[in-house]
Amino acid sequence: MHFWFIINSFARIAIALSIFMATPILWAIHFHEDAMVWIFGELSLFTLLSGLIILLLSHKKRQPPSQKDRYFIVSMAWFFLGLLGAMPFYFSGYVPSMTDAMFESVSGFSTTGASILTDVEVLPYSLLFWRSLTHWIGGMGIILLVIAVFPMFRTTGYQMFNMEASTLLNQKLKPHFADIARRLWAIYIGITIVLVALLMLGGLNFFDSLCHAFGTVATGGFSTKNASIGAFSPHIQYVIALFMIISGMNFTLHYFLLKGDFKKLTSNSELKLYLSIIIVFTLVIASILYFEKYPEIEKAFRIALFQVASILTATGFATDDYLMWPTQGWIFIFALLFIGGCVGSTSGGPKVIRYVFTLKYSLKKFLALLHPKAIINIKINGRNVTQTQVSSVLSFIMFYFLVFAFGTFCMSLLGVDLATAMGSVITAQGGVGPGIGTVGPASNFAHLPDLGKILLTILMIAGRLELYTFLILFTPHFWKSNIN
Repeated sequence: MHFWFIINSFARIAIALSIFMATPILWAIHFHEDAMVWIFGELSLFTLLSGLIILLLSHKKRQPPSQKDRYFIVSMAWFFLGLLGAMPFYFSGYVPSMTDAMFESVSGFSTTGASILTDVEVLPYSLLFWRSLTHWIGGMGIILLVIAVFPMFRTTGYQMFNMEASTLLNQKLKPHFADIARRLWAIYIGITIVLVALLMLGGLNFFDSLCHAFGTVATGGFSTKNASIGAFSPHIQYVIALFMIISGMNFTLHYFLLKGDFKKLTSNSELKLYLSIIIVFTLVIASILYFEKYPEIEKAFRIALFQVASILTATGFATDDYLMWPTQGWIFIFALLFIGGCVGSTSGGPKVIRYVFTLKYSLKKFLALLHPKAIINIKINGRNVTQTQVSSVLSFIMFYFLVFAFGTFCMSLLGVDLATAMGSVITAQGGVGPGIGTVGPASNFAHLPDLGKILLTILMIAGRLELYTFLILFTPHFWKSNIN
């Protein structure tokens, strides 16, 4: 691998992050948090100067990157971001354990939303803002990855997204990555601004509106309140539920929607299944809640809709403790932990597109039994799907469940009960936030052993990077082979 190229890349990440790290200073000044002004000021300056010095030292020595370099940088960059992002938590003294600070930081950047904090309302406003900002930065980062990186690594599903993204410019020439990124980021920022405005119209102050908009659009889930979104009015809950659903969609569809190209939406197989899951699960859970827990139709529907949208999109906000529901209700929620949002969104999980592949492939097998001589093609959004793509999807889903099983086994060895082990692993791997057991929506991850937190931190990054891209670094073949 090319050492100077790798550290040059990390230096650029440090410089970019130092600019974001300076923004909480404004809130620290506004709320008279003098100690936090110095902490964020010193950390952002240290990060900036370190990045600039390394950039200057490595600029003329770096070599063209190999494929191995790209794998390493993409994976290790999330650890590097997590380490830098943990510094404000650690040096402020509010998270005195570096393991916990790293967990909270990685959870933010990976837009997971799992937390070790037992009382978020005691944190300074500037630190609360930084905590929510890590979501927003991570959400922008994943958009960058799905355009430029995942298709290059032949990550099936994201290759489909890349084909959609390539039509954004509506040009005959192949569009440049920077042009696509600018348009998608403009949509990302625009959705955030609209959501902030709507939340303020609903009665939230600017600070809470901004923090919750960051967590919603990035499908992250960090809140400034211990009760999460349950602390706010039904109006706020409906608005955030709607924008979680919007943020869980493929971001290229937002562009086509703004252009008035509704055919792209109505013909999108993944979007159809995504919305169908939301509608069916919401109605089923609302019915269960209405007959067995909440006898008010509107309340039962609102709680069901919010929790379905939150878990499916891997946001992790909560308005109710679903573990206190009738068993049938929270089992449906547990099932959603294994699905995720749409490809090309900020959400986590295996993604709906893979289940579209799986369902269509299963249907093909049934039809082949009825019509053995027929040639049956699988089409996704009007494009023929190759057998290689189908195999890639099926192997990914199988591997996803194997990682879940292995992670659950490891957590159990650490003395964690089975329900909590399963819940913590799948919620970290899928980037959701709350799970089942003692890590449900009314609890947190503070009580887990440090080794468990380290394992979950790794799983958050692995899940964010679609498993293969990250876990390949742990294979002997990667270090022995010459990947160009």
